[in-house]
Amino acid sequence: KKKKKKKKKKKTQESEGVASKEQTVSASGQKVVSAVPAKKQEKDEPSQARTYGNGLVVEEIAMGKPNGKRASRGSQVSVRYIGKLQKNGKIFDSNVRGPPLKFRLGVGEVIAGWDVGIQGMRVGDKRRLTIPPAMGYGIKGAGGKIPPNAWLVFDVELIDVR
Repeated sequence: KKKKKKKKKKKTQESEGVASKEQTVSASGQKVVSAVPAKKQEKDEPSQARTYGNGLVVEEIAMGKPNGKRASRGSQVSVRYIGKLQKNGKIFDSNVRGPPLKFRLGVGEVIAGWDVGIQGMRVGDKRRLTIPPAMGYGIKGAGGKIPPNAWLVFDVELIDVR
């Protein structure tokens, strides 16, 4: 009789344990699901994202050389990029095939979203910059390709820093 009671008690404990394990798995499963793509990511899945108060979102896509030179205010940087409209994903500019774009960082040679979003990158780093209109081309838009008040998404790779 005692053996049967022990067996029964053990079975109920095991079934309760299974239920609590399943709940734990499902509760943490959501976290794992969102973390897994970040580890597998190559180009499209961000691993870290920072959102600034003005709406600028900077997402780390790929890390370059750990000892690579960092882009800082006043330095001459070379970048490759693809620019898309956030609204419909339409590419409006790209320099993936050709020489990298060179400019001095932080002095207003490019849109404000780039001056802020590229700062701190290391050579080889890739970032996705989601730029609000105020840090992009604003109410005027640009060149017929970028409508007024457009949110822009740039995938940027830092090629060189001088």
